[in-house]
Amino acid sequence: MPKRELPTCLFCGRIIEPPQETFTEFGEIIYGKCECGAVYVCEPTGHNQGDALVDAMLIASPQGIDNIDIGVNFELRERDYDYRTHQYIYIKTSPFVGRLFFIRPLTAGAKQRSYEKIDINKKDFVNLVENLEFETIEKASLHNKNIFGWLISLSYDKENPISWKAIEAMGHVAKAYVDAEQIEPLRNTIRKLLWSMTDESGGIGWRAAELIGEIIYAEPSLFEDIIPILWSQREEESFLESVLRSMIKLSKKVDLKKYISIEDKELENLLNHEKDEIKALTSILIKKIKSPLHIPKNIEELLLPVYTNRGKIIKVKAAKAEKFL
Repeated sequence: MPKRELPTCLFCGRIIEPPQETFTEFGEIIYGKCECGAVYVCEPTGHNQGDALVDAMLIASPQGIDNIDIGVNFELRERDYDYRTHQYIYIKTSPFVGRLFFIRPLTAGAKQRSYEKIDINKKDFVNLVENLEFETIEKASLHNKNIFGWLISLSYDKENPISWKAIEAMGHVAKAYVDAEQIEPLRNTIRKLLWSMTDESGGIGWRAAELIGEIIYAEPSLFEDIIPILWSQREEESFLESVLRSMIKLSKKVDLKKYISIEDKELENLLNHEKDEIKALTSILIKKIKSPLHIPKNIEELLLPVYTNRGKIIKVKAAKAEKFL
């Protein structure tokens, strides 16, 4: 079984200890401190978040809330959280969901990055994607969160080259948000994509796994908890190819075996899958994780559709496809 992932600091990515009930001069507060200096306060029921936010501010600045100006001298981030299990929550199954607030002082003299605002409509945005104008896409995305939805809608048709371009563009957008230290919009997008893979949505997220993979790839340390969830989506046949592609991409930056269990028996079964694409992708994944499994020559000769950095879709033999994934 994959190891149990522990919550990490929303600022530095370090694993955090469970917040503790502590009596302070402000009353009893459930909180903890990260090595980076961030304070995190828990509101376990989700119904008194305002009080928890005030508590976080008081602990961060004992001189009083008047000394806190969020976004100027203090930064604030938050996440749905289960106090009982000490786990972040990504898909809500109950209205009683707790919240974990992180707050930390900005480094003296530090200024938040500023970005040129680019107003754009969907038609113009599609043209940017078609022409692979990723720098402009990055700048536009930071001021227009509709772009996440636009990219998702462009990704549906695998036979259309713009689908592949949209997935590549999602990676650039994710990197821009990571650089701007705006992580929550990426988390929200991951939640929407995971939902699009559920029965409730009609299972329309055929390439959602690759989009999620691009977001994780931007900075894996911030999304380590998503990797096991992403791998679990392979159980639905319609998402299997997309999941395999995402895992192969992530293997360039992370040791997958630290996060997921990949059994040789399952890989053997996938090598005998009815679809050539699955066989070919499985053979590449076997190499990436350094599995001792033997890959038959006929599978290495299979042709696999891949996307080039020039926006083209070509077919190459599985044995030579890894560099394109």
